[in-house]
Amino acid sequence: MSMQSRSNIDNRAFILSGMTFVKEAETIIQDAGRTAVLKFGTLMAKIAASGKWTPFINEAATNGTAHPQGIYVGDELTAAKIVAGDVLNCPILVGGVCTIDSGQLTIEASKTLATVITVGTTDLRTVEDHLQTKGIFVESTVDAAGIEN
Repeated sequence: MSMQSRSNIDNRAFILSGMTFVKEAETIIQDAGRTAVLKFGTLMAKIAASGKWTPFINEAATNGTAHPQGIYVGDELTAAKIVAGDVLNCPILVGGVCTIDSGQLTIEASKTLATVITVGTTDLRTVEDHLQTKGIFVESTVDAAGIEN
């Protein structure tokens, strides 16, 4: 009897090139209703009044969170940890002159890079446009090791 086994190791880099600016000690605000893990590479927004971070989920919010401000680049956070209280000392990629792998960027609530920010401006721009103003450019990659006949 023959048997086939396969093991995939994803070693693609999230940051593909360039220089980055990461704030290492940021706070992610408590979300008592959260049910999913916060993944590495999640697009984040910043609450204007508190300076705390939350996943970008609403392009029409009026508390500052309608504008993507960074990307979470730490280990996965469990939903339980975020439900329990604010999460301290979180690394957030806030800018630079870099390219990132679009396949590893997580945007929650069915938003995309093409989502148009609709609050506070007559100069409508997409999520991708906002990242570019911070020096974060998105690039598609192909995992050559993942292709199999």
